[in-house]
Amino acid sequence: MAWTQPIQHEPRQPAGHGRLRHVADRLPASDPDRGAVLLLGNFDGFHRGHHALLDAAERIAGEDLPLGVMSCEPHPRSFFRRADCPFRLTTPTTKAHRFAALGFDYVFSPIFDAAFASLTPAEFAHGVLKQGLGVSHAVIGDDFRFGRSRAGDADLLARLGRSLGFGVTRVPEISANARRCSSSQVRAFLRAGDIRAANGLLGTPWLVEAVASGGQLALSPTLCRPPAGLYLCWTGSAARQLHLSADGVVTADQGASPAAGLLRFLDRLA
Repeated sequence: MAWTQPIQHEPRQPAGHGRLRHVADRLPASDPDRGAVLLLGNFDGFHRGHHALLDAAERIAGEDLPLGVMSCEPHPRSFFRRADCPFRLTTPTTKAHRFAALGFDYVFSPIFDAAFASLTPAEFAHGVLKQGLGVSHAVIGDDFRFGRSRAGDADLLARLGRSLGFGVTRVPEISANARRCSSSQVRAFLRAGDIRAANGLLGTPWLVEAVASGGQLALSPTLCRPPAGLYLCWTGSAARQLHLSADGVVTADQGASPAAGLLRFLDRLA
């Protein structure tokens, strides 16, 4: 499936959804968010492939059902491969900002630890999706894997869903310019300094969290890092030229550096 929608410089705001709620464990039996349509995945950077899942979920939810998204913290890769260089496209702050803008009612963000990683596919489907959250429907990509040792796949989840009473919809992968839309490809573009290509897969400018560090402003240390250079960024009130050093420090080309907070990378200038 080819994608032709242009980059959105501001997140879309679907109607009919309220403020984002954070769920870490389970929903009470009488909770109004039980019965939701839930997107399953990591969603580290909500790219165009993820938008296809959201589109399908919104069609299923209609005006009546809540809409949720699952995204573990820490990222499973951080748990299993702790020595990896910084790779994340989002922090919890930017991820929540994006999910709220997209209109989700809640984000289910369980702690990804040894206990969670050890759940079998059946335990995850029954204990988490059915009993813990009471989902009515799950929406997944074709490559979705779950459960201990990634033993579960889309076919197994569909079978478990039928036995437990919730639906499962599989969404085919999305491609753009003959490239599969994936978080890995977005990271590859960012590390090469190709901000435009990364934003093309994301469908919106890359949103990052800049934090105060040692009296300086720097990208959050968990984030994937583009090469040192001069970048055009949206600071919340204006587009500014910002220098990014090899160690992630952000300084202004002219005038005072922006305050700690959220930045949108628009392009690489030099």
